Amino acid sequence: MSHLLEMRKISKQFNDNTVLNGIDFVADGGQVHAIIGENGAGKSTMMRILAGLFLPDSGEIRINGDAVSIQNPKQSQELGIAMIHQEMRLFQDLTITENVFMRREPLKRVKWIRLIDWDSAYKEAQTYLDDLNLPLDSRMLVKNLTIAQQKFVEIIKALSQDAKIIIMDEPTAALTEKETELLFQVIRDVKKRGVCIIYISHRIEELRHIADVVTVLRDGEIIEKCDMRFADISELVRAMAGKELSDRYPKLKVKLGKEILRVEGLSYEGRIRDISFDVRRGEILGITGLSGSGRSTLAKVLFGIHQPFQGTIWLGGKPFFSMNPHLAQKNGLCYVTGVSHDEGLILDASIAENITLSNLERISSAGFIRKEKQSVYSKDLIERLGITADEHDLVKNLSGGKQKKVILAKWLFSNAKVLLMEEPTAGIDIVSKIDIYNIMNELVLSGVSIIMISTNIQEIIGLSDRIVVMYKGEIRGIFPKGEATQERILYYASGGE
Repeated sequence: MSHLLEMRKISKQFNDNTVLNGIDFVADGGQVHAIIGENGAGKSTMMRILAGLFLPDSGEIRINGDAVSIQNPKQSQELGIAMIHQEMRLFQDLTITENVFMRREPLKRVKWIRLIDWDSAYKEAQTYLDDLNLPLDSRMLVKNLTIAQQKFVEIIKALSQDAKIIIMDEPTAALTEKETELLFQVIRDVKKRGVCIIYISHRIEELRHIADVVTVLRDGEIIEKCDMRFADISELVRAMAGKELSDRYPKLKVKLGKEILRVEGLSYEGRIRDISFDVRRGEILGITGLSGSGRSTLAKVLFGIHQPFQGTIWLGGKPFFSMNPHLAQKNGLCYVTGVSHDEGLILDASIAENITLSNLERISSAGFIRKEKQSVYSKDLIERLGITADEHDLVKNLSGGKQKKVILAKWLFSNAKVLLMEEPTAGIDIVSKIDIYNIMNELVLSGVSIIMISTNIQEIIGLSDRIVVMYKGEIRGIFPKGEATQERILYYASGGE
């Protein structure tokens, strides 16, 4: 009996670097097949070959036993393959229906003219929403949806294309626990239709709740494949990393210094209300909450992206009644963006150019950039942060973990005193996560303060000195690390008093 999908002896090189080395991979309908591995293990390359974005150097692909040729994304789609990328690829100012049927709109004939049959399109999109028990109207604009709801639109778009294989790349990155469970329920409903879900994730703990089979990739080769019912999480981590990882959340005890930032009565357009807290030198302050809690809005107000605000931001003892990114950076407050790295990086520029962009004065004289200075500073930060790449490499060619490190290097070069870090480890593998945590430890040891905004509650508990829990734009509780439990955080995050 043939499998729905077979990838046989698939190999791929970029320049002289072997990314995939004779991969043999099979998946069947009606199952969730998880693929895990470190950044750079070859997961994304393998799936991009399946999606028609890359051509393999050798090997063959079979669908239902038949050899197929996938030269481009259109051919992949025609074979019933859809890929939902980590970063949204939806048109924000269009409706759910317009996104679902983009370039495939149903037509009707009115006399001699063919027009888009919007009534039929809206009705069909609503049927998919209702079938998956999603309380959404097909006429809603995508920009008014949460990240999780936008994921559902991508899934419906794939189903409407009669996809038999849906690839999901880090589908729960930046989702809250409740949103993740809702996504899992939708995936289970989709699986019942006989669809194969190929599920790429770095959140190994969640695989037990959703995956049927798991395949581990390392250095372009399949290391292990097992039934998730009998899988040992610690063994999967060891197989993925090639070594034992003893401490998932390596938090150092640091003696805290004087207050470096204070927020008093901060409000913005009703999205956050009367926010007050302080941060001391060397402290990691964790901020968490469910979707709509105002976490991201708070970060953008503090950094001056959203303005004007009501209230006061105190930085280094100086009060600010207005803020913008230049003023924030000048006073040592910097913002490490979350899931979407293109908000914090110029992807088509080199590592060196990205790192030094935040403080061009340090590498310039007489109005000209001194390349030798740029090289010295960037090489130092590349080495200190373990980026393991050449300073001239383009950022777009780096893994997610390395891109995150480049963003950190950029703000270190600007002499940051307070780092706003939103979803610091979203979408990166477990080894890279520990690298980021260790960098955070080094930063606080040197006197930098960190405001860590994360939906990963275990991460918040493991690394924070104090934890702020938000609900609908307000702070519901602030408590020290020793008093934090997952149940207590979820209680306050859900509106508990």
